[in-house]
Amino acid sequence: MDLQLFKKKKSENQVLSCNEFLKIKDIRSDLLYTTDNYVFTYLQVFPQNTKLKNMSEKTHIALNLAREFSTETEPMCLFLTNRPVDVSAMTDYQAQLSLEATDTQIQSLLKQRIEGLNSLANTGIALEEEIYIKIWKKDKDGVEEELNTRKNRLSQELLNAGYKSKFLTQKELQQLCDSFTNPDSSTEESQDYDHLGIE
Repeated sequence: MDLQLFKKKKSENQVLSCNEFLKIKDIRSDLLYTTDNYVFTYLQVFPQNTKLKNMSEKTHIALNLAREFSTETEPMCLFLTNRPVDVSAMTDYQAQLSLEATDTQIQSLLKQRIEGLNSLANTGIALEEEIYIKIWKKDKDGVEEELNTRKNRLSQELLNAGYKSKFLTQKELQQLCDSFTNPDSSTEESQDYDHLGIE
């Protein structure tokens, strides 16, 4: 057998670690260093419930965001991911209310609510959507300072538009990376876009 072909087959069957698959070289503070010499940092954006707003309010939010981000010339990526929600505190609270309730109808409703929360916890479908902005630069001298400056500017622009945000800690950044390899946090997205009026 040809030696080069043997080496090629061996490399094709080699098992990659999660870090190698995701190209992660290191995580320090809120910065992620990749094996292809890029540095990434992330902002978590706390969403607003636009279902409670009318069309005029939604338009106002969109225009505010467009105005604030109009000076941004460097690339960024907005992405959403899902995180399992811990419903134990809510279940305990409902149980406490049930113990204090004297009306049988209220007790019955609270019991149904507790059963619903337990069902969510047991099936693993209690997921919370999280929004992140990812920014990056090629790794070089001073790149950390450049990313921090831009991240602070983006945070202020979001605040001006009415959105709170936060910088991730090292632990939160590690958890975010873990979410990409956790099948429990993945969802199936419908590709039926008819309801959006897209042709």
